[in-house]
Amino acid sequence: MWEKEACQKAYEENRERFFHEWKEFLRFPSISADPAYDKDCQDCAGWLVNHLTGIGMTAELLSTTGKPLVYAEYKGKPDHPTVLYYGHYDVQPVDPLDLWDSKPFDPEVRGERLYARGAQDNKGQTMYVIKALETLIQHDALNCTVRLFLEGEEETGSYGITAAIDELHQSGKLVGDVLMVCDTGAVAAGVSTITMGLRGIVYLQATLDGISHDLHSGSHGGMVKNPATELARLVATLHDENGKIAVKDFYEGVGEIAEADRKLANAAPFNNDEYASQIGVAPVGGESDFTPVERKGFRPTVEVNGFHSGYGGPGSKTIIPDSAFVKISSRLVGQQDPQKSLDRIEAHLKAHAPEGLNLTISGKGVGGPALMLSSESELIQKADDVLQNLSGQPTVFSWEGGSIPVVSSLARVSGAEPLLVGFGLDEDRIHAPNESFSLKQFELGFLYATMMLSRF
Repeated sequence: MWEKEACQKAYEENRERFFHEWKEFLRFPSISADPAYDKDCQDCAGWLVNHLTGIGMTAELLSTTGKPLVYAEYKGKPDHPTVLYYGHYDVQPVDPLDLWDSKPFDPEVRGERLYARGAQDNKGQTMYVIKALETLIQHDALNCTVRLFLEGEEETGSYGITAAIDELHQSGKLVGDVLMVCDTGAVAAGVSTITMGLRGIVYLQATLDGISHDLHSGSHGGMVKNPATELARLVATLHDENGKIAVKDFYEGVGEIAEADRKLANAAPFNNDEYASQIGVAPVGGESDFTPVERKGFRPTVEVNGFHSGYGGPGSKTIIPDSAFVKISSRLVGQQDPQKSLDRIEAHLKAHAPEGLNLTISGKGVGGPALMLSSESELIQKADDVLQNLSGQPTVFSWEGGSIPVVSSLARVSGAEPLLVGFGLDEDRIHAPNESFSLKQFELGFLYATMMLSRF
């Protein structure tokens, strides 16, 4: 096993080369959302294959229905576990470009941060894992078998890898003991954090219409039902006065919060006033019987993402709009079944739809189920030991409110136990202009990955 001092020495000896190769990776504008960048995505994937081959792994491109999947493997010693690593090489679009202080695909170090699109999400975090693997391979200190899966569509729905999951499993590639993911964050700089859960997600659009055209609000007001008003009433039926979701049977599979997990979650640093200062409002949404941290990590939600109807320009336009639509998403927890949850929301909306207008449900989608880990897991305890050794302070256990749907699917199919430890921070501004990654957090990620992988 490699300890902190040996890992630190290896990092210092190779630091500048690591940064140089990280910058090479970042120069590819691998934007998966825009077809204009398809070749850049291909080139980035090809670069990864060459790079991974160069560090001592066997690597190849696997075709999918979308962007290519980079697969690499290192065969370890018998009687040692198999570790799967999941990451992605695609990045978010860079708009608005005029808000960047430097070119998004021309990496630049300013102070103690490296600025570029993808600097953290997820090229930076994947690069420190690759450099950890390289270090251990070079020193014949990697005993476990490692299989890397780096996809090119995480930012646009992971459609390619999702469609290929069963085939990957049947081929024997997607089989392992541990699923290592570093596409997550820490609660604060230098504070080691294990992500213990991710919520699932489903979504839909509901439209009320039937009126042939916008109507004069004086001539027709009081005679027809206003789609905007009625849609607001319909949306309001989704929750009761205490913030509880009012959809029939929606809480099936939610389960109780384990007392040990509740204590760990609430021990994480969270201050209502600081949250209000950062966000602009107090954390008082959701079910009133639970703390903000519990609501984020352990309870489901149904949220309005957008509500659109009528006239929104300057001045007044006194109409009854001919239609209104709302986009709704729902985050899931525990053992909630995504398809059943989506069906129940749709059934609720139909049961409460107003007479005199037409309700149409469209744009339905199932992102994936929730992922919930146990703090009593031997793997989690092993990671906790490594992180405490690394930071010298207690590890924070965080049940996240967000979703990485493909991770749940990979864990389910592969049989591997997930381990989600990342070093991203809020100030990294992922998905926004001037994305960056702290050089110190990159170093911590390298130290963690090297120490953790050496223990398998």
